[in-house]
Amino acid sequence: MSIQGDSAHEGQESTPPPSLWKVAWTNNKGIFLIILAQGVGSTMDAIVRFLQQGGHGMHPFQVIFARMSMTFLLSTFYMWWVKVPDFPLGKPSVRGWLTLRAICGFFGLFCLYYSVHYLPLAEATVFRFLTPIVTAWACSIFLGLVFTKKELAAGLIALVGVVFIAHPKSIFGPVEDHAHAMEARPIDEVSSAQRVIAVAVALVGVIGQSGAYTMIRVIGNEAHALISVNYFAVLATVGSALALLVVPGIAFTMPHGVREWVLLTLLGILGFILQFLLTAGLQMDKSSKATSMLYTGILFALSFDWAIWGVLPGMWSLFGGFIIIASTLWSALQKSEGLPVKTSKTVADEERALLGAQREDEEGATHTVR
Repeated sequence: MSIQGDSAHEGQESTPPPSLWKVAWTNNKGIFLIILAQGVGSTMDAIVRFLQQGGHGMHPFQVIFARMSMTFLLSTFYMWWVKVPDFPLGKPSVRGWLTLRAICGFFGLFCLYYSVHYLPLAEATVFRFLTPIVTAWACSIFLGLVFTKKELAAGLIALVGVVFIAHPKSIFGPVEDHAHAMEARPIDEVSSAQRVIAVAVALVGVIGQSGAYTMIRVIGNEAHALISVNYFAVLATVGSALALLVVPGIAFTMPHGVREWVLLTLLGILGFILQFLLTAGLQMDKSSKATSMLYTGILFALSFDWAIWGVLPGMWSLFGGFIIIASTLWSALQKSEGLPVKTSKTVADEERALLGAQREDEEGATHTVR
């Protein structure tokens, strides 16, 4: 008996402890998945910019058609396969809101892809972080939710950062904004006027995205996240196809060679992968630390700007981007105290991600923790 006991004891001692990498992965799995999702999202933006730049010349509508048609096919198959409730149209009570959410999302996506053509990825990415604050303001008007003074201050400070990124000549004079570290890929020349217009379009896109986020708040848990995504995908696919056929001066550009076909296909597949990475990451870790990892997307965007186009932001753009990220991140990390955090199993999607963790008051109303 003692020999067996000693043997068992020796066997226990011989078991090696888990490695630091394994412990880090186990304790921070959700955070790692969110960071990976940001890498996937930045890769998609880089593909979009690549297809629109140089000799490719694809219109944003064509890129949207390629991405969203693939997203529609994959999400439809998945929802049919797992038998998502109320598939495919959702509950009748929220179909109107789902349609409105899709319209706003399509509008915001087009503005984003338009701005990517004229702005480096890092700058176009920064503007997305204005969306939570604009959404909070919109919800205070249309849904009666509280818009705090801290959120207002963060929004106003962020707008100062926008001015620094745009740095119009009328205010800053002639400015050489970008340092070309290397000529990795040919890049289209962008005038100061085109740059200011792209910034304005990006801000209009923020309004579109905020409209979509507000509709997501209205819909709440009444529709599965993929049903909401599918409405968006269908409208974007049909809308972009009609624009390519009807709008004068816009035409479908046939992909040149295998590489462009692969990139267009990859764009749709990555969009679907992004959905799942964010869903898994935000469900595993609902803390503000995990949500703040969404801001790592700017690092991936900077890396692609340098690696593919040999471009790094200039002083004014870096300063403006820092102001926007610092102010919006500060707003996002503000905690509402005294109310329990809601622990529902709601499926998060690409657009719910920036809205923050959810909390539930005593009456059961859902709000956003900031």
